[in-house]
Amino acid sequence: MALRFTVSPLWETIAALRVLADPGCYPVHRRWIAEVEPRLAALGPDPTLLTTLVTRPVIPEFLIPTPGVRTIGIEDELKFLPRVAKPARVAAALPDQSRFRPLAEDLKGTLTTICERIGLVHEAIIAPVWPRLEGVLQGDVERRGRRMVEAGGQAVLAELHPDVAYDDQNVTVRRQRTAIGQRDLVLVPSAFTWPDVYLRDSPVRLALCYPAHGFGSLWEPSAAPTGNALARLVGATRARLLHEIERPSTVSELAGRLGVTVGAVSQHLGVLRAAGLAVSRREGREVVSLSTDLGQALARGEVR
Repeated sequence: MALRFTVSPLWETIAALRVLADPGCYPVHRRWIAEVEPRLAALGPDPTLLTTLVTRPVIPEFLIPTPGVRTIGIEDELKFLPRVAKPARVAAALPDQSRFRPLAEDLKGTLTTICERIGLVHEAIIAPVWPRLEGVLQGDVERRGRRMVEAGGQAVLAELHPDVAYDDQNVTVRRQRTAIGQRDLVLVPSAFTWPDVYLRDSPVRLALCYPAHGFGSLWEPSAAPTGNALARLVGATRARLLHEIERPSTVSELAGRLGVTVGAVSQHLGVLRAAGLAVSRREGREVVSLSTDLGQALARGEVR
């Protein structure tokens, strides 16, 4: 078995839609919910009844196909979905209710419209916050990747979730055992899955979606001030970055906390290093950044 990691914008979109369908159960996401609920409502009525489908006790498999081992964009995932969704599974996933019968009569057309709807939902509720989400998800991948190097894949799986167990040849999720055999096991972190875990089975690989480390602080506003003299001097983002790197942090972790892209964080860190305000060092496969004494003094307003 090969243990791999990937991030799936499609899985995040579906999981996020489940959260919005029952927002009272997810207080940790209340700030995000308040922000995106009007955007979702602005899309108008859903002819595909997508929300009804994703809020069933078990998410229909055709909506979240097993992802590959390489992270791809939502557009590519939506192109892939109709190619792997089997008509029989789509038909079986549609409830036996009169409002779903038109969808069952044209399964190919239904898949097309569902993919279009998912794309619209993604643009409304995920795309605006994707840099922050991606930072948390990639930060989780880096964290567990380090753990795998240090202690092996079995340790990673043992620490993944209370409902997950592994015994060399099988992975058990909520007491349901699945044989792995020679297949890859792909771990997919999610900010919206908690408290659940999902296992998707396919002939080539298994995919296990689990709550990402750090999702609980995803929507907390940064404590760093942005309207002070430091922000006016170096810019608001770099001022916040100086506060954040008072403790060692990776680029992905910083991107998640600041809500900007990994590339933007790297550029800002380069400027801070050139000014003698930050240093970076490699720890295994990661680069960790930390403010210098001068950087910390500036961040704390101790330089006169």
